[in-house]
Amino acid sequence: MIQILFLYAILASTFTIGKILLSFLPPLFLIGLRMIFSGVVLLSGYYLFTDKKTKIEKADWLMLGVISLFHIFIPFASEFIALQSIAPSCAALMYNLSPFFTALFSYLYFKEEVTLMKWLGAAISFAGLICFVNPATLCFGGFASFDFSYALMLTGVATSALAWVMIRQFVKNKDYSIVLINGVSMLLGGVEAFAASVAYGEVVVFPWSEFGTFIGLFLTIVLFANIFYNFYGYLLKRYTATFLSFMGVATPLITAFYDWLFLGITIHLSFFIALILISVGVYIFYKEELKQGYIV
Repeated sequence: MIQILFLYAILASTFTIGKILLSFLPPLFLIGLRMIFSGVVLLSGYYLFTDKKTKIEKADWLMLGVISLFHIFIPFASEFIALQSIAPSCAALMYNLSPFFTALFSYLYFKEEVTLMKWLGAAISFAGLICFVNPATLCFGGFASFDFSYALMLTGVATSALAWVMIRQFVKNKDYSIVLINGVSMLLGGVEAFAASVAYGEVVVFPWSEFGTFIGLFLTIVLFANIFYNFYGYLLKRYTATFLSFMGVATPLITAFYDWLFLGITIHLSFFIALILISVGVYIFYKEELKQGYIV
């Protein structure tokens, strides 16, 4: 259990660190810098330490470009633009809705059944979200924003879920390593973010006076993101995917603690009510998923 909490404590920190990094650089430029750096690191590791190296076929570059849009550019750009107005714990909370989007896209792609109990779980979780983002109950004093920020964040969650379904189908049809796909997607997504930054007219002033702090946080978020994926694979050998996925509801709670500790954000009661409702919905969903035999 300690290992699982450590895993989600790492993931939770990336939301808060991302919020802090936005005080140094604008969102699109920051995403471009982060993704190109991460892509270079992943691909370097792949080509240096992998025995079986696969060359990408010309016909597959278009699909990889599409994947980079939905896997990297849109989700991260949406998240970091939204993080300018909402608290990191809010972003973490909304990512707990990913299973429901994944189930919907899996139904469309693979014809996986969406049962009545799954719909019930989704309804309960989205009810919690609606209560949370209601303009009449604005939260996170000073960090709350108009619903557009929440809609943008939800777009990021949905497109991220869609991307994993697309990657699942791509890997099923092609003999490509997930590390290779992620590395290429990050590189392409980073280029797309830089292009969007130029098109949007972001003003970039590099934080030379606080370079040490910036580079420390930047490298931490890149490192922690990589640790998260690797450590998750390790834990799958000891725990079921169902249990790990359900325990993911701890992420927004830990993020809320980081928000209070490092950013001085006071968490509103509506956050905890939403977290409880979303947790109940996720529990119902994964209990049904286990019955169907899609995950163990």
